[in-house]
Amino acid sequence: MLPAAVRFPLGKAGAGEFLAIAAEALGRYKLRTGLSVLGVVLGVAAVISMMSVSEGARREALAQVESMGLDNLVVRSRGAAAGTGATTSPLTARDAQRLLSLVPWASEASPLQERYLPVSRSGVRLQARVTGVSASYQDILHLTLGHGRFLSTVDERGVQRVAVVGAGLGRTLFGYTDPVGQTIRVDTDYYHVIGVLAGRAATAQVGALAWRDLDQAVLVPVSTLLGRSLEVDPEQPVSEIWLKTDAGDRVEEAGRIAQHTLTRLHGAGAADVVVPRELLNQRFRTQRTFSVVVGSVAILALVVGGIGIMNIMLTSVVERTHEIGIRRTVGATQNDVAMQFLIESLLMTISGGAIGIVLGAAVSWGITRYAGWSTYISLLAVLLAFTVSVAVGLGFGIYPAMRAAKLEPVDAVRYE
Repeated sequence: MLPAAVRFPLGKAGAGEFLAIAAEALGRYKLRTGLSVLGVVLGVAAVISMMSVSEGARREALAQVESMGLDNLVVRSRGAAAGTGATTSPLTARDAQRLLSLVPWASEASPLQERYLPVSRSGVRLQARVTGVSASYQDILHLTLGHGRFLSTVDERGVQRVAVVGAGLGRTLFGYTDPVGQTIRVDTDYYHVIGVLAGRAATAQVGALAWRDLDQAVLVPVSTLLGRSLEVDPEQPVSEIWLKTDAGDRVEEAGRIAQHTLTRLHGAGAADVVVPRELLNQRFRTQRTFSVVVGSVAILALVVGGIGIMNIMLTSVVERTHEIGIRRTVGATQNDVAMQFLIESLLMTISGGAIGIVLGAAVSWGITRYAGWSTYISLLAVLLAFTVSVAVGLGFGIYPAMRAAKLEPVDAVRYE
């Protein structure tokens, strides 16, 4: 049976016939075609998986920093590790009010002290993060409550043993029972539960700011955790101070002023001022570098795949010289022959691109499933991968197609 390319009496073909010719020609050497397409498959899969990891990291970083508040400042003491309960911190509860009055654009402040303590209730006992904060902490972090109320200034001034528990910790301690109105034991003291936070997704560590999963925490008045009212003893040490600013575009400037203020109060090196928005910008710069490096490797894989496509097409031109001559003698133009080989190249790269997109999605799922990295496949990544596969088909298919089209019909028919 004659090849599909020579079964057209006039030598010309429509779009459907071109595809039939291309499929028949590529099907003659399935293994060779498959190996050539493999390079495109791997390159597109690398692009999809790389972009999914980069986008997932970008979204995770944004969620992490948003959970801290993009317009907040966090002052961290260098004198004590968070959660140890150490009392060597140079920061004091009074510093919160000092910073609030001295830092421009600062609207609210909350001292924070944190300890890991045993928390128990009805036979359930665990180690939990017990965080002492003021009433303004709710507005600073935009905390929402699932049940009950948040801590108040009255609780803080009265050194009340009241607590707001995270949603996850509440389920662990109370099951399906409403924790509000119940009692829990924190270390050796009993606390009355007045509220339960709405569920919040846990986030990983961001830069120098320690991760704080409020879903598994107990929030109590900072004065209660410290042991004395802040009005009586405002110089009690705290590990952190949180500041909320009203000017997001000036938050970095506010951070520099806060650092200068702390240096004047406690000396150089006493505390660090963390600007979440600055952390986000640093993460994005790091991710862009990562994307450029990995993207270069993915593009290199596509170039290698394209070279493989060009190689098989040049080989095909030599093997099908006689066939090309017959088509030219029965009326096919140079454009017809060029289009035939160009469509073959595009068919290989587009099919390889489609398989690569599916493989890249599977790799992204595997990265999330087994490595624990956050990934996200965007429509932009899919469109980019498809566009790149088409570009590779065109870029590396044009030269073989032009070479086939320029063959002289008489010489081609005589070729054996």
